[in-house]
Amino acid sequence: MELLVLSGGLESTALAAMRRPALTLTIDYGQRPAAAEVTAAAAVCRQLGLSHDVLRVDCAALGSGLLAGQPANGGAPSPEWWPYRNQLLVTLAAGWGLPRGASSIVVGSVLGDGERHRDGTAEFYEALDRLVAMQEGGLRVLAPGVDMTSDQLVTASGAGDEVLGWTHSCHVTDIACGACPGCHKRREVLGRLGRLR
Repeated sequence: MELLVLSGGLESTALAAMRRPALTLTIDYGQRPAAAEVTAAAAVCRQLGLSHDVLRVDCAALGSGLLAGQPANGGAPSPEWWPYRNQLLVTLAAGWGLPRGASSIVVGSVLGDGERHRDGTAEFYEALDRLVAMQEGGLRVLAPGVDMTSDQLVTASGAGDEVLGWTHSCHVTDIACGACPGCHKRREVLGRLGRLR
């Protein structure tokens, strides 16, 4: 049974539409736009007829960069970088999903994410899959879009405007700031696909 880590952004929303997972989970780990991510993910799930749960674990003390409202740590590869974030999210999802019957954790990384941080690469997810699979329950970690661009993934998903319109990608606040990397990327992807209204 698949468990999708659903942030409410374009890529995880595209995977929700494409894969129709049995379980979706939005994780509020202390990131600034958590409330908007939860709202977006819940709305996406309502549109798609999927179940939706929220896990709240305050990891704000670990954060840096835009998502934490803090200066980025020295050597940060990008302004939104949060140390070990994707590893943390997969670990939390696996811990939540195992007793609920999950057999795999699905994440929404895409081609190009690795240009900004190592934990967005295919190599990272292959290693994380091996690590998680050797532990209790033998869960697998899947990143089905890691070899696709955001444009390709959104197109392949078939998600309509009634679903994509709910997405939230801002790294700074619950109302899209329009200036952060997440807002820029969302606007550019939807613009290239002719989906901006």
